[in-house]
Amino acid sequence: MAQPVKNMKTPFLPLSTLALFALSCNAPEPAANEELILGFNTEYLDSSHSACDNFFEFTSNGWKTQHPIPATEGRWGSFNILVEENNAKLKKILEGLEQKTFEKGSYQQLVSDLYSSAMDTVSIEKKGMEDVDFLLQNLSLSSKDELPSFMAGLKKRGITTPVSAYVSPDDKNSLMNILSLQQSGLGLPDRDYYLRNDAKSLDILLKYEEHITRMFRLARIENPESHAAAILTLEAKLASIQMSRTDRRSPELTYNKMSREEVAALMPHFNLNEFWDGIGVNVDTLICGQPEYMKGLSKIIEETDLAVWHSYFQWHTLNSFTVSLPSAFRDEHFAFFGKTLKGQEVEKARWKVAISLIEYGLDEQLGRLFSDEYFPESSKAIIAEMVENIRDAYGERVDQLSWMSDETKKKAHEKLSAFTYKIGYPDQWKDYSDLNIEAHSLLINLQNIREYLFRENMAKAGKPVDKTEWYMGAHVVNAYYNPSFNEIVFPAGILQPPFFNPKADMAINYGAIGGVIGHEFTHGFDDEGSKYDAQGNLVNWWTEEDRARFDTLSKRLVNQYSGYEALPGEFVNGRMTLGENIADLGGLTISFHAYMKSLEGKPMPAVLHGFTHEQRFFLGWAGVWQVHYKEETLRDRLITDYHSPGNFRVIGPMSNMPEFGRAFGCSAPSLMQKPKEEQIIIW
Repeated sequence: MAQPVKNMKTPFLPLSTLALFALSCNAPEPAANEELILGFNTEYLDSSHSACDNFFEFTSNGWKTQHPIPATEGRWGSFNILVEENNAKLKKILEGLEQKTFEKGSYQQLVSDLYSSAMDTVSIEKKGMEDVDFLLQNLSLSSKDELPSFMAGLKKRGITTPVSAYVSPDDKNSLMNILSLQQSGLGLPDRDYYLRNDAKSLDILLKYEEHITRMFRLARIENPESHAAAILTLEAKLASIQMSRTDRRSPELTYNKMSREEVAALMPHFNLNEFWDGIGVNVDTLICGQPEYMKGLSKIIEETDLAVWHSYFQWHTLNSFTVSLPSAFRDEHFAFFGKTLKGQEVEKARWKVAISLIEYGLDEQLGRLFSDEYFPESSKAIIAEMVENIRDAYGERVDQLSWMSDETKKKAHEKLSAFTYKIGYPDQWKDYSDLNIEAHSLLINLQNIREYLFRENMAKAGKPVDKTEWYMGAHVVNAYYNPSFNEIVFPAGILQPPFFNPKADMAINYGAIGGVIGHEFTHGFDDEGSKYDAQGNLVNWWTEEDRARFDTLSKRLVNQYSGYEALPGEFVNGRMTLGENIADLGGLTISFHAYMKSLEGKPMPAVLHGFTHEQRFFLGWAGVWQVHYKEETLRDRLITDYHSPGNFRVIGPMSNMPEFGRAFGCSAPSLMQKPKEEQIIIW
């Protein structure tokens, strides 16, 4: 499940990255005397493990054997298989569009021409250095006084700079949009890559510097080694003053509403008024996510030579547009970011890269094409019923909590009742008819899209929030909770077999998509989402005693996951992953009780393939997390991913659930079943 949308507001990043894995795609046909498809392939079970020994290995070892990690991937899971199936459907749609002519500005024309320009590698090669020279022209600076307006110009083109600016709902006034200023500026995925001093991390830094050198050499930039060394030194300085990924999860740490004069006072060596003019906003107040970073950045600007800034911006310009450059640049980019960082052996097929580019800026239009053809409207009603069943079960669980007072329970019910949800695709589609996309130049198209989206985002500053807006394309295999809207969203991409199958056993469906629904509900009550009220405002609605008891339970969960060793000597970051771990535990628990409640007044479900209906529920969740990783990818995810690795998303919540122990007859203490007094039950 995706991070809450408030952590993914930047309008130039795909919102569907990370985290939701789909149920196995190869469900067996039912036996002649069975009315239901089981929805879980029993061939994947590993009889050398018992359910109580290690439920992940028991349910996934056979799957991993039959599904080795492809050379193009750093991880492979049942999620990836469903994504690949969706991509194949999208490819068929896109290739069909190429044979037709559409009105200029229509969603079909925009998507079709962007796809064509991305696939036209012949033209990209023919242009050769022409596009590289075009990118690098006009990047020179005559003085540091030009930095603010210069950086604003780069931001419009989607190029990384040390300051990120975007508009999103005000956390304390969820009906209005506000401008945010945040830390940025790194070429590696996270600041920790620059701060760690173990041998592996130092080797990655060395290879990163060598990568920049080779990219500069390809671009015919003189003295590439000295440029690369200076860039790495500058980025390391930026990393040293950045707030950690873990701390950025705390909204009270990043919500710093300030006047523009107060922010300007933090940055005496950076003229913010010129930056505002450059990005096209005129506001009196804004959110400064990391005031200490802005103060430190001003000092770094003062101390860093202009020539270093010039090299830095050249690098990030090349890095931002590599996908549209000749193959020598693309191959070098993949050699570092694919092979070194992720362990991928072979680059993805170009058509898959083209689809990812469409998702980058035209995700809603792509989702519209997908849902037009592949989403059955009947699924909406079934999912809506499951959502309401899980909402009811959540309310009953709140009433039973021993650690929460009646005063806070009342507020929890208010928030739960106020939850809204979106299913499938938007009721109204965005109109991008004034966006210029042509079939002949990917580089120009990417620049046009980025500038268009940036202007669209900046125009929202100081305006009312549009709560009909979606933050994922309808084709995406994922779901999310948006705390500012207090809503959960389920795109059409996830609401299809095998993740959700209306013909399959509902125990499996409740374990799979029901667990996802419960997970997203629980994000509204995790350590981060619980700080937002029913209207989506950042406000404390807890008593001090209840918050203290909640924090005590949360710390126990932090300690549990921090003890999981993902690689030799490398452990899960229990603090960084806390919100997702709470959501897994609460979501699976709530969905189980919603499923049992749905059976009231109905005949007891039959045993299928030797599994009771309670056991099948847990098979559904385990099927979601069938996955394995290459070492490089897993190491990267331990640094950058707010979610625990897939095996711990099975073991972690189930070991705290007495419902799992009863279903499989597990004895405590064991990996899969803690003693009753040690079980962590939050929601």
